[in-house]
Amino acid sequence: MKYRMKLWTSISAAALIAASSAVAGMASPSAGEGAGNGSHGDALQGKQASGSFLVASAGEGEGEGEGGEGGEGGEGGEGGVDPAAAAKDPAVYLSAIDIIRAHYLAGEAMLDVEGGRREGGAMFAHPISEVYIDLESVFEAQGAAPFMDEMTQAVDLALGDAPVAEVKASVQKVYAALDAAAEKAPESDKSEAAIEAALAAEMYDRAAKQYDTAVGPNGSTEAWIDGYGFWKVAKMRADALKPSLGEEHESLAEELAKAEELFGTAYAGVEKPEEAPVEPGTLLAASSRISLKTSSF
Repeated sequence: MKYRMKLWTSISAAALIAASSAVAGMASPSAGEGAGNGSHGDALQGKQASGSFLVASAGEGEGEGEGGEGGEGGEGGEGGVDPAAAAKDPAVYLSAIDIIRAHYLAGEAMLDVEGGRREGGAMFAHPISEVYIDLESVFEAQGAAPFMDEMTQAVDLALGDAPVAEVKASVQKVYAALDAAAEKAPESDKSEAAIEAALAAEMYDRAAKQYDTAVGPNGSTEAWIDGYGFWKVAKMRADALKPSLGEEHESLAEELAKAEELFGTAYAGVEKPEEAPVEPGTLLAASSRISLKTSSF
């Protein structure tokens, strides 16, 4: 209950309504016909009138969001993070940060698209209810400063009349908070390379699944934007990992290089194209090979 009140007081009602409308507009007409396709739009069917996207999502119960949201490894590449696991496992802890970062990278890219501010603001809002609320106590226990205020400010500015430069400046504050929180990850006997490998594999998996959802029969623009963000974070993780890969993991380095080209072609931009540039099965196969190779760490 305290988080419902916190969300209401942190983000203006107008911003909440705009976020709800933006996400509903991104969903395909048939998006509400079946739960489990990983679309935020599903969770909003019938809720737009209340203008309470974040509150509705936050109140659904830990790990049990609608439309495939909430539970770890949700369908369509979405899904939350288990707080208990995040408190002990640095890879799980950092995956929560990566999910938030992916949404902000995608939302920031939408700010440069004509008419994309509402979708950008919705992207900034999603991880507050999907990830941050459940993980705030974990971040604090690890010594990381809370950063909900930075996130809600980005939502308000994006969905208001603030200049784009001001919105982007607020997004940079979120990135800085994420970087600071990442420094507080739990200790582990896992090597840094092993953690980076696990994170790269997860983000590629999420990007591939969101692409599959986006270009499917009931696909949505929203799933595409989500996937674009996951791809950007996957590339960041892969770039950090590759310098540490020796001859022992040469095959993984090759798969990462192939994936960079393949996913870069698939997600050439944050705007969903009329036709899929790459068959979704190709991306799913590539992400599966990366997962297999990273399991050797």
